[in-house]
Amino acid sequence: MVKRADNNIVLMSIHPKFARLILEGKKKVEFRRTSFAFHVSYVVIYATTPIKKVVGYFEVKRIQVANPEELWQLYSDVGGIEHQVYQNYYNDLDKGFAIEVGRVYQLNNFLSLDCISTSLIAPQSYMYLDKNLFNSIRLNQNLF
Repeated sequence: MVKRADNNIVLMSIHPKFARLILEGKKKVEFRRTSFAFHVSYVVIYATTPIKKVVGYFEVKRIQVANPEELWQLYSDVGGIEHQVYQNYYNDLDKGFAIEVGRVYQLNNFLSLDCISTSLIAPQSYMYLDKNLFNSIRLNQNLF
């Protein structure tokens, strides 16, 4: 069972191609090999190299846990990923996670991490984000 916490926002590193598809509304699920330790309501999108900026965020509808074959059957049409790349990503794991993307917010101006906080570094996968930092990010949004 996932624990609830006051800090229910994560900063997640996402490849720019997939970040763009999420912002455009074409990718409705983010596949992950591991899940969060706590309930998460928002995912802040950090587009990795070469962009290296926070580009937006989305509301988490729900997180589906299943074996990778089942996840592919459920989400292949909205996953924004080719089947071979998907198979390589899960590489014989018994369980995968699909984060369903809810309402998406794109930032008016993409933000470097040091503009948000000098203590932020790009997460390998994800990190929990302080609500005050999230509120400062929200001031730069467009609703999509």
